[in-house]
Amino acid sequence: MRMYSSMPQSMIIRFGSDIFRLKGMAIFVMTAFLLAVQAVPVHSATCMNVVVKTILASHGKTYVDPGISGLIKELQSVFGYSSYQLLGDKEMKLRIGEQGEVILPGKRLLKILPTKVTSGRVELRLAIIKDKKVIFQTVIQLKNKSSITVGGPKHKGGVLLFNIFSSF
Repeated sequence: MRMYSSMPQSMIIRFGSDIFRLKGMAIFVMTAFLLAVQAVPVHSATCMNVVVKTILASHGKTYVDPGISGLIKELQSVFGYSSYQLLGDKEMKLRIGEQGEVILPGKRLLKILPTKVTSGRVELRLAIIKDKKVIFQTVIQLKNKSSITVGGPKHKGGVLLFNIFSSF
């Protein structure tokens, strides 16, 4: 869209090969519309699917839980542990601004808050709570139908990992 100002009280707008001349109130309405469209998040009402797999990764006897066999190459290349045990798998349907929670081992709680969708990515705020204190927090962005694995706190001789998948 190209905008040309020909006179103070009119505006010419070109969409491809079509040319439109706006005058007076039409300029105000068009400007208000364009500002309103930019201010409203495109996916604010979008319901998204968020899946969190809680994994205990440790050194020792080699073990791969069958529930995460599809993730094992990524986990081994990034984290380098020999044992990966699936401790939990939770699926949530969330909207922007709606918080989800996953109960974790060790009396911990993972809170997930989708904050916005921009450029085809959802932004998720993550926080791990223990004894009513935030012990870990970060912000991640995920493309539609993708996942990321985040390293977490120590647990039972290993480390908790969180594989977070989102589709919207």
